[in-house]
Amino acid sequence: MGPRHRADRQTEGGRGVPWALLTAVAIPTALVGGFLLARGQLNDESVPQTRVLPGVGEGVTVLAIWAHPDDEITCAGTLAQMVKAGARVVLVYLTRGEAAQDTGYAPAALAKVRIEEAKAAGRLLGADAVEVLDFPDGGLSRIDPAGPKAAIAELIGRYRPQVLVSFDEKVGFYGHPDHVRTGAWVRELFESPPRDGAWPRLLYQVTLPKALVRLALRLVEAFRNNYPKGKGQGLPPPQMAVNIAYEAHTKRALLDVHASQAKIIADVQPYYDRLPAWLYYRLFDREYFVQLRRR
Repeated sequence: MGPRHRADRQTEGGRGVPWALLTAVAIPTALVGGFLLARGQLNDESVPQTRVLPGVGEGVTVLAIWAHPDDEITCAGTLAQMVKAGARVVLVYLTRGEAAQDTGYAPAALAKVRIEEAKAAGRLLGADAVEVLDFPDGGLSRIDPAGPKAAIAELIGRYRPQVLVSFDEKVGFYGHPDHVRTGAWVRELFESPPRDGAWPRLLYQVTLPKALVRLALRLVEAFRNNYPKGKGQGLPPPQMAVNIAYEAHTKRALLDVHASQAKIIADVQPYYDRLPAWLYYRLFDREYFVQLRRR
């Protein structure tokens, strides 16, 4: 083989190296770009992001009030970050969750299991206290509201929180009647402070942007069955988003704490068990809120 042929082969081989390099760079770039595009389409990039909700920090007490043990999953990453910021977090559940279906437990046994799951959730999140009340699961919309409102007011008086966290009063995240009643009672109490004594000045309601609602209506049975379909009847538009990417493993572990609710959790957190937590909660990396400030 002459010098000219060797030079041609070297030239051809030299041309192959850049293509291999470009391929090695292009594939990861495309994957990252696709991931960022998907995350951008799921989230509302116009909503300001924060690591901790305004007004929450060292020495602040937060009362997070829910209908059932496991409802705190809606903002578990935010609750964990509140604790890390020095806040005192108290979890409150109005019911024991005894009416959940398809769990393998009778109601009385399920109530005991879910109380223990609520306590375990509190330990995992670093909550200061967990309060599980015994109003009827699945029946909050049928009882006299005076009882639960008095119970919530007593807890506010006892723990003296500066901040409340709960559902909104119209949809209750996805339309569950117990969620709606809980959100309504919390807002009514928040807006009607007693004449004397300390009272919370901030209320945060969990919500979702439109893109995530659309996705949930396609993938989540609980949303399809309960979410209001009328124009203007959906969740309130978010005002802020808490980035929870650093709490991925905590939020994932919390799902396992509520083992009795594995089927409903698999519905409301689709595919969470098919992806590693660090990836899942990089895609769904925000929890959304509306802020109400008492005048």
